[in-house]
Amino acid sequence: MLVSFVEATRQSFRFVSRRKSTSPRQRRIALAQILAFSVGLAPSLAFAQFSALDDPAARFEWRGQLRSKFQAEFKTRTAGGDSFESWTTTIAGDFGGPINESILVGIDAAYQYSNYEFRLDGAPGVPSVYGSAELPRDPWGPINTVDITPSATILIGDRFSLAAAIPIRYSGETGSRRSAVTGGASALVRWQITEGIRIGAGLGVTSQLEENAETFPIISFDWTITSDMQLRTEGSWTQGGLATLLWGPNEAIRIRFSAGYERNRFRLDDNGFVADRNGIGEITSVPLEVGLRLRLYEDAYFDFHFGLAFAGHIRVENSTGDKLYEQSYDPAPRIGLAITLPFGLSSRSAPGM
Repeated sequence: MLVSFVEATRQSFRFVSRRKSTSPRQRRIALAQILAFSVGLAPSLAFAQFSALDDPAARFEWRGQLRSKFQAEFKTRTAGGDSFESWTTTIAGDFGGPINESILVGIDAAYQYSNYEFRLDGAPGVPSVYGSAELPRDPWGPINTVDITPSATILIGDRFSLAAAIPIRYSGETGSRRSAVTGGASALVRWQITEGIRIGAGLGVTSQLEENAETFPIISFDWTITSDMQLRTEGSWTQGGLATLLWGPNEAIRIRFSAGYERNRFRLDDNGFVADRNGIGEITSVPLEVGLRLRLYEDAYFDFHFGLAFAGHIRVENSTGDKLYEQSYDPAPRIGLAITLPFGLSSRSAPGM
């Protein structure tokens, strides 16, 4: 399925790039191909690791952004009969600029606090240890996640660039004492196909808590379909991300449609049962969302979104990575708010990049 999606996207890009000017009908056909394969791909995302990356134009002045986000996920029930809800707050930022005319450097950082409230089934015969479809106790409390990613970009002519990054992540339950740090290296080649289409593809490798290192594909694209419609990826060098369609009559207000993949794997604390002390928790989902983006001023935005998290999975492992518990959960309603604020000098981008 992933190969089919990539091939369909490549053919659609080729279709558009061969023509200096495409009709609205031709653009709609190309867009429909990508969206159709995106929907077909969504159910399998929970079982595939990848990274979708923002694809900003190259900055030739030292600039940055600050982002703040709050998200609430409402009550949902696991296949074993338990239920939970959660909320997450995130503070993130990036800063970067040029060393010379062809080399850019930057750093991204983020802190995320996630709080989970579990309600166990409580039926007679609920197990006091792991080994069934029901949880014997709350699997974890609040989760702290810190990401730090230095990166560098080399510009190759007017249409190509090579980006590399070293993503480092700490993710652990409050009170965890064993190592919760993972790290890796990633690289991406970007290509400005036409004035309105920029794509990127690459590979990343990262260590995993109590698992072998993983190698995964990295993708980015930014397609200005029409003057009022844009399709692009959003995310970071860590695994996961979104494909987002923005539509609106002008930059001041736009409707957002997005589909993506979320995953967090983290260290548990040393409380509770012997089985899960210093163990591993993992939660994944495929969010489909609709939202509204308001432009406050240049490069400053307020976003509101709502939707459902599909294909959700919860997993608990012991300290050596052996499975103790794994269950899917029902689609979870969610809402979120975010604000993005720029800082630094006024922006100026290189032609074509």
